Amino acid sequence: MNKKLLYLLLLLPVLSFAAKQGDLEKLIQLQQSQSTMHLDLSNADLRTYPFIPGKIDLQQANLSHSNLSNVNLSKMNLSGANLSYADLSHATLNQTILIGANLEHANLSGAQLLQSNLSGANLAFAVLVDANLENAILSKANLSCANLDRANLSKSTFTEASIGGASFINTITTDIAGYDSVVDRYASCDAEKPSE
Repeated sequence: MNKKLLYLLLLLPVLSFAAKQGDLEKLIQLQQSQSTMHLDLSNADLRTYPFIPGKIDLQQANLSHSNLSNVNLSKMNLSGANLSYADLSHATLNQTILIGANLEHANLSGAQLLQSNLSGANLAFAVLVDANLENAILSKANLSCANLDRANLSKSTFTEASIGGASFINTITTDIAGYDSVVDRYASCDAEKPSE
């Protein structure tokens, strides 16, 4: 086994709690050189990592349980990424592509998602309190049991989105498109109701 690879494998348990900038760079370079693997940064503290569009491939990446609070992910392509249980509070995701992404149980409170594409994304049980989703595309997204209290959904597209059990207290819904096709089936949310 390559010594560099062995070193990185031994380093992975450390990354899961507090990833260092240099360690992340090495891990990303290693994983991107192995085309069969998708980037796995699950359980990592990524708050200080500078995500630059075109420099890192986050499509299909595993970012579950990661801390991405206050991180700027604008214009990044996160199609099919696993962001379940991730902390994206106050993150900036403007014009971000999140098509088919898994954001189940993610904390997006106070996040900026202006003009982002969340078509087919799973946002079940996600916390979107005070989030700004103005002009966002949420067609066929699963928002079951999500908390959208005080969120700004102005001019967003909800064509065939599932909203069963979602909370919309004091939510701004001006000029929402596709609302007539929204699916509002009963969903049992009591066991895992999201909080602020």
